[in-house]
Amino acid sequence: MKSSNPNEIRWLQTPSEKFIALYNDNFTATLRGGVILLHGMGGHPDWPDVISPLRRSLPKNGWATLSIQLPVFEKGGQPADYADTFNSVTERIKAAIEHFRSIGNSNIVLLGHGLGSTMGAAFLANTPDSGITAFVGISMPYYRGEEEWMDLTRSIEKLNLPMLDVYGSNDLDSVIDNSEKRTLAARRSGLRTSKNRPLTDFNRAATNSGALSKTGEFIAYRKFQITGANHSFRGQERVLSKRIVGWLKHHASDISVGK
Repeated sequence: MKSSNPNEIRWLQTPSEKFIALYNDNFTATLRGGVILLHGMGGHPDWPDVISPLRRSLPKNGWATLSIQLPVFEKGGQPADYADTFNSVTERIKAAIEHFRSIGNSNIVLLGHGLGSTMGAAFLANTPDSGITAFVGISMPYYRGEEEWMDLTRSIEKLNLPMLDVYGSNDLDSVIDNSEKRTLAARRSGLRTSKNRPLTDFNRAATNSGALSKTGEFIAYRKFQITGANHSFRGQERVLSKRIVGWLKHHASDISVGK
């Protein structure tokens, strides 16, 4: 991994290990919050597909980014290799949350790509009081026969915060073929607004049409397919960023942030 700017490098500490992350500050006059980025299988914090473009584009729209290194294996490994990494992933995400809070940025979004999205969903499902405001899952794959935390639908069923589910029309089969399973999991969970987030804010959202239901509390789940995009989203980076920024504006920007 090579960072274009050494000033972006941050070394974060968990109770058991030190790991690298890349930080980009907000470039605008109004700080909306911070986004923790989780790369896919075998990747790194400046991975050229999805992660690097987003960590540079989101700060231009009011979102500071912190892209963290997740556990990786030689030549990327296989899904089964990552079964025992969940404790490490959990501690690293917690360290990233604490880093944002330490610099006065408390409106924090979690965003993952590929395996990183599965890890992010599992973290949120198992850490309901994490303080994360919203979750963005990009190209969320479905793994069979692995550890319980890798069961994506089970994780989604436990979520209680706004979630954006983005994938490409030419994505991996495991992403496309299981898109309806993700929707049904969100329906079972209710994905209700948390107690400290006013219902009226969601009712006014432009993405309201993508919600599953308005019965009772607002269900803040939105699934969006980007036509022509594959798992890497190469050539579709601007569209991907635009969709995410637009969704965040309505679902994660109502909390004031100080620097």
